[in-house]
Amino acid sequence: MIAEPREHLGMKMDVLLAEYAKSPVEYINGKLKPITPHMPYQSLIRQALFGMFLPYDEKELAVFIVGGYVLSSDGNWVTGSRVPDLTVYNRTRFIEYQAQVPNWLDKPSMLVPDLCVEVIAKTDLYCDVMEKIRAYLRDGVRIVWLIDPFVRTVAVFTQGSQQSTTLEADDMLDGGAVVPSFRIRVGDIFAAKI
Repeated sequence: MIAEPREHLGMKMDVLLAEYAKSPVEYINGKLKPITPHMPYQSLIRQALFGMFLPYDEKELAVFIVGGYVLSSDGNWVTGSRVPDLTVYNRTRFIEYQAQVPNWLDKPSMLVPDLCVEVIAKTDLYCDVMEKIRAYLRDGVRIVWLIDPFVRTVAVFTQGSQQSTTLEADDMLDGGAVVPSFRIRVGDIFAAKI
């Protein structure tokens, strides 16, 4: 018996962009998933982290972007789309990407980040958050930080490990192999004031 061909997973880039224009979405495991609007506390945490990373960006160790990325083999067909709260790229990889994709500013990033940061929202379901973490790691993201502002912890997931490490307020969070010299106290992430 001849096997039926499987449906080609994905969608055209312009279809994804049209869907995103209607309402922000991600494309995970063949399904469009709406992105919930950020609450002020999520934005404050993201802003605090961006400020903490800025000196490392200036030292040309890494590039930090608030925005997502797509998985695409040819630039026109998307097999996945993710929108982390913060993405971090190794500067050398990012410069190579810019050279290979001259119009990189005019399209979604097609470079998988080295580190992704997610800030938990009150409306997030545990199963959805973990699905997203697993998707990042499958995509090739080397480190994922899951920030929980309600218990003030950061869970660190690394490529190739089945275990995560949960850090509390007095623990030190580091950038691992992505930004080796980056090191902050976890509690400082939650100290942002308006």
